[in-house]
Amino acid sequence: MLLIRNFFFLSAITIFGIASTILTIYNYNPFEARGATLINFYVSLFVSLSGIITILLIGIRSRFNRMAIAMSFFMPSIRQGILLSTASVVLLFLRGIRILDYLIAISVVIVIFLLELFFQTKKVRN
Repeated sequence: MLLIRNFFFLSAITIFGIASTILTIYNYNPFEARGATLINFYVSLFVSLSGIITILLIGIRSRFNRMAIAMSFFMPSIRQGILLSTASVVLLFLRGIRILDYLIAISVVIVIFLLELFFQTKKVRN
């Protein structure tokens, strides 16, 4: 029952994020947008990308790991979805303010990769 509730919550957040992103894209001119509009765009893009990537990761893991319990890869998929969407939104934001180059992009990807390695090696205390 907990897994169904988590999937429902994840799906609802993803749908609201996608709807907010679409509304922001269609209703605001990016050349005349103020700070609040851009913050709304990047936050809604982050939420929708996090949900989409998480759902994809859960689907891929459940297809290849049929014997594992679905709850065992739910939280790592959420973490990895959030990290990947953080990298994507940060790269898009840096591109939007025109300071993105190859070295900065590689640095952002390496930081996200090292964060994932940190979370994978961190021991859970009981």
